[in-house]
Amino acid sequence: MDAGSDDGAELARLRAESDRVAQSLLAMDDHPGHRLLRGTTPTGETARRWESANTAMVGLWEWFDAYRAVLAQATATRDAAERRRLLTGPEVVLAAAVPARTLTSPAVVAERITLTELVTRMKHRYAELMALFDEVHAAWSTRLAVLDPVADRLAGLADSASVRALRAEVAAAHARAVADPLTPDPAAAGLPDRVAEAAALLEGFADRVAEVVATLAEAGALRADVAALRAVAVAQIAGEHPGTPELSGASAALAGLRVRFPDVRERELAEVEAASVAVLERMRAVSAQLAGSVERRAELRGRLDAYRAKATARGHAEDAELAALHRAARDVLRAVPCDLRAGTVAVARYQRAVLDRTEAVR
Repeated sequence: MDAGSDDGAELARLRAESDRVAQSLLAMDDHPGHRLLRGTTPTGETARRWESANTAMVGLWEWFDAYRAVLAQATATRDAAERRRLLTGPEVVLAAAVPARTLTSPAVVAERITLTELVTRMKHRYAELMALFDEVHAAWSTRLAVLDPVADRLAGLADSASVRALRAEVAAAHARAVADPLTPDPAAAGLPDRVAEAAALLEGFADRVAEVVATLAEAGALRADVAALRAVAVAQIAGEHPGTPELSGASAALAGLRVRFPDVRERELAEVEAASVAVLERMRAVSAQLAGSVERRAELRGRLDAYRAKATARGHAEDAELAALHRAARDVLRAVPCDLRAGTVAVARYQRAVLDRTEAVR
């Protein structure tokens, strides 16, 4: 194979490289990361890296122009020696980025490289630029994958001051993601949780209010029983008795939240829920305490009767001491109001005396 054939093959190879580089540069221009950068005004770390990358892109296109110019010369010449020199020699002249200063004025240092060397250099710079565009696009996509669903969820919520504030924060975070996707945004990190909390409050408000209403209704129904028990206890049992709990505070707070919806906060609703549960629990506790007092008197009376029957069965019906103890306990338990403490002591004395008698017989 002669030198002319070698040059022809090399020329064809370099033309093919030229076509591939052209396609790659067009693809780079259309890269979504590149479109994002040139379609906005970058800030922060993204702006710093884009400034350098933009300069590198301009230089890359200049290199490609220089490559095609030498290739065009090699294609046009009929001189075989000149073609070989253009195809294989350091015939591509590139201006250095940093000028060399002479005694009287700055001068641009010219760098001469071969077409093959220039292709290698263009591929390296292209890879660096594409890596940046990939990084920008990936960072931007990751941020929007978080922010877009949050924005959509906010759009479906009832309008309120808190929702409007969250929408403004999400919009600001979206703007930062577009302008500077390469700088982390800690302020946006908590937005999904805060929006979820707001959505849960507003979307679940009706159900939670219904639960509070049911709780207060149960407490209200129990309140009538408590009032009746208290009347009995006050009339028949001596001592202090707890008052009947009120529902008005929790009910008024709930009514206030209903009027202000959707401008309510989680803390406010949680407080009303806690208040309603506390009222119901207090109502149950008071009911149990009052019922316990009345039941205690009945239990003491029953125990007194049971031990009297036991004493009679064991032949102690005529025992004067037992009769006196029984009468004392009976009088306390039949008194109105009844002193449960004194009754408990009196029954215990009678019980002990009966047991002493029956054990002595054995």
